[in-house]
Amino acid sequence: MQSNGDRGLTPFELRVLQYKEKIRNYLLTEVKVCDGQFQTVFICENDMQAARALSLWIKEAGTMEWLDKNLRQGDRFLDIGANVGIYSLAAAHRVGPTGKVFAAEPHKFNICSLLKNILRNNFQDRIKVLTVPLTSERCATEFNYSSIIPASTGSQLGSTKRDGRGGYEFIPVLTELTVGLSLDEVIDLKMIEAPDMIKIDVDGIELKILQGMKRLLVSDNRPRSIQVELNLGEQEDVVNFLEEHGYGLDHRHLTLQGKHYVEAGKSMSEIAHNAVFVPHT
Repeated sequence: MQSNGDRGLTPFELRVLQYKEKIRNYLLTEVKVCDGQFQTVFICENDMQAARALSLWIKEAGTMEWLDKNLRQGDRFLDIGANVGIYSLAAAHRVGPTGKVFAAEPHKFNICSLLKNILRNNFQDRIKVLTVPLTSERCATEFNYSSIIPASTGSQLGSTKRDGRGGYEFIPVLTELTVGLSLDEVIDLKMIEAPDMIKIDVDGIELKILQGMKRLLVSDNRPRSIQVELNLGEQEDVVNFLEEHGYGLDHRHLTLQGKHYVEAGKSMSEIAHNAVFVPHT
């Protein structure tokens, strides 16, 4: 189609577009995942989304075990780096109708898929989406997209380097001007309530996000468990920061990819992995 901006759709063009929309909707794949006593439906537009859904209990088995063993009915769970909602949806089942899940995701293309998944599973009253990027303090900055494909990872706030100081540079395909906020400020603004458990997996600025919740970490409402992805170059800094704010390392666990690296001879300190922290008693 082409015009000088001086006409509307012809009846034929309208029919073609309506037909294309029907085909597009028909080609969407629904992946149903039986997660113990729960069933979750994921709307998948590409292979990455389908792979994430199908591998729920193997890609990050340790994360699922952490959620399964620790989340309680009525809990508030904060998923920082929610992507398309794989773990937010799993958490929503476990916190039940009296609980809340706050899915924090600044990547607009992931947000669209996340919202569709929430709606498809009728969790619109249980999962609330936080689209503002989280960081150490309020700042005007850029969000750099490594990809605009839903379910993609590696996009960064205020940087073009993924996976922390030990990561690599990428050339953004798109840059968005935005404002970052600290979690402490987000709670002060009553955008969300203080969470009982937090997962942080953002491929790079985990430490900055932790620095933005200093007051929460020492408050009476502090989280009882925090899982953080430890990237190369800042693993020790994250552990030390949490120690200084009253949290000790409970355990570490590997992703499926991390297990392959260990089998190939690498040590835990040489690869990104997840670590769970709990308050000192």
